[in-house]
Parts: sequence; structure tokens; C-alpha cells
Amino acid sequence: VEGPALDLLQALRRAGIRAEMAYRGNLKRRLERANRIGARAAVILGEDDLARGVAQLKDLATGTQDAVPLAEIAARLR
Repeated sequence: VEGPALDLLQALRRAGIRAEMAYRGNLKRRLERANRIGARAAVILGEDDLARGVAQLKDLATGTQDAVPLAEIAARLR
């Protein structure tokens, strides 16, 4: 999962979207950190999602989460 996550991170940065990747802690801690630093959204990559070519995009303000094709993530974050 780390390789595709790095590829997505670089693609988001090339698209002008500020992005960083959390390496430590469980999902709950990673989302808490994202909230602390004022992130609008979190992209959650799991092996099953990657196999389907999608990632979970979580809106941190509303708590809603959708499966979004990897190629559309940057557009959805704009």
C-alpha cells in the first residue's frame, strides 16, 4: 500500500494540493492528527480499495466518506 500511497501523494502535490502522509499510529490516531493540523479531508487507502482502483475520501468536517476512483481524487479535493 505504501508505494501507491506515495504515487498518489506526489500526484496531489503536482496538482497543487497540499498533502502529507501519516506513517504512524492506527487509523483513529492518524485521523485525529489530520483534524489537529486542520486538514479538510483524508484519503484512506486499503488493499481491497486499491485492487478496485479506488480510495476512501473522508470529509473531516462532515464525517462523510465515499469511495472515489484514484484518478479523480485530485479533482474532488479542489
